[in-house]
Amino acid sequence: MSKTLESYKKQLHDNLQTAIELEHSTIPPYLAAYFTINQDTNTFSWNVIRSVFMEEMLHMTLACNIMNAVGGHPSIDNPKFIPEYPTKMEFADRKFDVGIIKFSKASIETFLEIEKPSEDKLMVRGEYAKNLMQPIKLKEKTIGEFYNTIKKQLVYLVDTYGEDKVFNGDKSLQITPKDYYGGGGEIVVVDNLDKALFAIDIIVDQGEGAAGTIDDGDDAYFGQDQEVAHYFRFNEIYLEQQYKPTDVPNKKPTGEKVDVNWDAVIDMVNNPKASDFPEGSPAREKAEEFNQLYSHFLRALHLAFNGQSSLIVKAIGMMYQMKYLAAELLNCQVPNSKQFAGPPFEYIMPEARKQYTWLIDELIADTKTQQN
Repeated sequence: MSKTLESYKKQLHDNLQTAIELEHSTIPPYLAAYFTINQDTNTFSWNVIRSVFMEEMLHMTLACNIMNAVGGHPSIDNPKFIPEYPTKMEFADRKFDVGIIKFSKASIETFLEIEKPSEDKLMVRGEYAKNLMQPIKLKEKTIGEFYNTIKKQLVYLVDTYGEDKVFNGDKSLQITPKDYYGGGGEIVVVDNLDKALFAIDIIVDQGEGAAGTIDDGDDAYFGQDQEVAHYFRFNEIYLEQQYKPTDVPNKKPTGEKVDVNWDAVIDMVNNPKASDFPEGSPAREKAEEFNQLYSHFLRALHLAFNGQSSLIVKAIGMMYQMKYLAAELLNCQVPNSKQFAGPPFEYIMPEARKQYTWLIDELIADTKTQQN
């Protein structure tokens, strides 16, 4: 491998790592909104948010498959992987705060900012662009444009150095449809340029809409039920009205009204931290346990994307354990307040992690190895 190709691939790996971190950074805020509403009192919103964060897990998996395909290594279990909430998300034309806050108009407004569709024409599959290497600094206008830059990098590298030298990663590291997935779309095993571009199309189309429409593309790609993309799903909650299949992106939805109860929500404190709660209090104990679970979850993902693919289904199971712990936190009233505690999503260093009865055998073994 030439020095030039090495430097270009290093840049590509850095950009894909940023993509993986970006995909994951949306999951805690989405989960916080999901945890604070009730399935019975806000059924539509509950189902929408659940469907979106499950697909964000798919997007993260696809980004990891691309990273592994081009010889990189996803880094999930490290303190720089997750932001400290509230964090700031910055694009070329806007910046906004993203926090761990309850389900509300404000949280949905933030989700709309995250999933905002691009107004520019993006490169589609089979459309090749040469000599367009450029670093990603999250200065694009949307996530779609961010991924479009990665597409251009992949095409440039393959055109310049050949597919075999670019897609030279260990094929055994790929997560396959057999390993697990429980939402719309499908995991793509990436071993060449076409599959990498297709995986990116799935990510962008599910988030912003396919080819300038409100549709997420899963019906065309996989023969699944027609569904609107993430931005438009959140807009249905915000405007309390569903889209019709004939509706267009720049117009309001014209379908059936949606029942959204903005008041039937647990009043969680904004951006909870374990240290916010008194030592020895139930809220402090549950918050610290949640952080332990979340950090073990990140470890499970890291191992899954770096050779132990069977752990992906167990990692997803840990997300449901987070739901139960979050429910206990949301029952803990904050002292001298009418509000309730909530999940902090804070990183615990490996040497400070505890071994729990709910830990899976592979994580227990891995923890012991790390400590030796």
